[in-house]
Amino acid sequence: MPKVLTKNQVSQFNQNGFLFPIEAYTREEAEILHANFAAMEKYLGHEPQKKFRVKAHLPFPWLCEVVRNEKLIDAIEDIIGPNILCWGASFFTKKANDPRFVSWHTDSFYYGLKPAETVTAWLAFNDANIESGCVRYIPGTHKGPPAVHEIRKHRHNLVQQGQTVIDVSEDKAVLAEVKAGQVVLHHESVVHGSGPNNANHPRVGFSIHYVAPHVKETRFDGATAMLVRGNNVGDNWGIDPEPRHDYDPECIKFMEDTRAKFTNSTAEKIAVGGRS
Repeated sequence: MPKVLTKNQVSQFNQNGFLFPIEAYTREEAEILHANFAAMEKYLGHEPQKKFRVKAHLPFPWLCEVVRNEKLIDAIEDIIGPNILCWGASFFTKKANDPRFVSWHTDSFYYGLKPAETVTAWLAFNDANIESGCVRYIPGTHKGPPAVHEIRKHRHNLVQQGQTVIDVSEDKAVLAEVKAGQVVLHHESVVHGSGPNNANHPRVGFSIHYVAPHVKETRFDGATAMLVRGNNVGDNWGIDPEPRHDYDPECIKFMEDTRAKFTNSTAEKIAVGGRS
C-alpha cells in the first residue's frame, strides 16, 4: 500500500510523467525556507544558483534537512520504493519581472543514468503560478523514444547548454501552479520548461533529484549520493559527505568537483552530436 499517495496518484505519475501538488511544508514553514534562501543570497551578493548547482544542498545542513523531509520522502517511496538516494539538487530562481526562461527540455539529456528513473521534486519556496513562470509539462513524453534536442543558446535561457526539445505540442502543456511549500514530482524524461517571471516578486524553486540504488551513472566513475531512506543496496553509489556547518568548504569543493563532471560530460555529448 502507498504511504501518502493514492493508487490513482501513482497511476497519474506513471501515465503523465508528473504529479502535483504534493504537500511538503506549511506556508509558515516555507516562509522560513524562503528567509534562509534570502539570507544566503544577501551573504553571497549574487543568485545562489550561480554557484550552488547539481549538489546545492551539500554545503548546508538546513538544505540537507529539506532533501530528507519525511512527507516528501514518503511520496518518493510510493513511486520508486523504500531504498532512496538523493544524488543532487539545484536552485532555479527568477528575479521579479525577469525575462529569463527554461527552454523545453528533458533532464535525461544531461544525466547519464541507466535506467532513466530519476524522480525530481520541484519544491516551491514561494508561490509559483502562470504569472511568475511556473513549470509546465507535456504529459506522457517520458514514454517511448528519448526526446530530440537542438542546441539553441539564448542569453535569457536558464538551461546552460541551450538544449531545447524540437516539435513540442505546446497546446498540450499543463501548467504546474503550486503554493509555497508544495512540490511537483516529475520523471527525468518528461518534456518540461517554464516561461519568464512577469510578477513583481521573485520565484524561488528548489529541484531535488532522487533515485533507487539500482540506477547507475554511466558517464563517469565515482558517482555519489545521500542516503535518505532504506539501504544503499549494491555498489553503484558512494556516499556524499555531510556538512558540519553552512558553507562547509569541504562540501563546497565536493559539490564543485561533481558539477564539473556533469558539465564536462554534457559538453562532450554535445560535441559529438548527442541530441537525446
